[in-house]
Amino acid sequence: MPVSQFDLKSRFKRQYLTFNGKSSKDFLLYLSGPGIYDSPAPDVEATSIPGLNGDLIQNNAKSGRRRFNNVDIKYEAFFFNGLPAKTAAVKSWLLSPTGYCKLQDTYDPDFFRMGMCTSAVEFDVTRQKGAQMELVFNCKPQRWSVEGQKSYTLSSSGSVLRNPYEFYSQPLIVVKGTAQGTLTIGDCSVLIYSFPNGAVTLNCETQNAYNSAGSFCNNYIYSEEFPVLAPGANTIKWSGGITSVEITPRWWTL
Repeated sequence: MPVSQFDLKSRFKRQYLTFNGKSSKDFLLYLSGPGIYDSPAPDVEATSIPGLNGDLIQNNAKSGRRRFNNVDIKYEAFFFNGLPAKTAAVKSWLLSPTGYCKLQDTYDPDFFRMGMCTSAVEFDVTRQKGAQMELVFNCKPQRWSVEGQKSYTLSSSGSVLRNPYEFYSQPLIVVKGTAQGTLTIGDCSVLIYSFPNGAVTLNCETQNAYNSAGSFCNNYIYSEEFPVLAPGANTIKWSGGITSVEITPRWWTL
């Protein structure tokens, strides 16, 4: 039995998504169903060994960790009157970005993804008054915690941050100091030779260091690797001329 426009409006008006800084409700576009939150596939290779039972499994990631592939997130959506103008606006909004953008919906407001709309946007038009569509976003595997985007200022060495999820996160760390010092998180130590403009930022995801002006400072630090925050308790220590540490943990899960 067809659903009336009145029923559609009352049923879907509260659910929407935001993508690349814009909300679907700005286009009177609402969701009739949540995204498909199946888990992404781990990036592994299975090799059969003649004469042996079972396959040899190789994880394409650092030892003790796993790498995951991208996942398609799909939404069933609907909008109402003003069809020609809205279809053009929606296509421009979804298809103009050239890279990953922040994607969040009201079904799962405590998390967000980074994705891009890679599929054609097709409209199932009803008498030129409204349209139904499936929106498909190719997303990175992580569901980032909104809470994990908050920064924590640590004023004393030996402070502890607890990672609530089962995956290593790659934080953003602002280290302030007056002279050479060493930052230690878990088994990883970073020697910082000096602090241009009073601080050095460590972006552990991009493996870069820079100052407050945005200039690269990789030559001001020495470390075999950038720190990560392991699942559970993480002790953050420092010595030398470091005065404080500010960490945005970037917690994530699947």
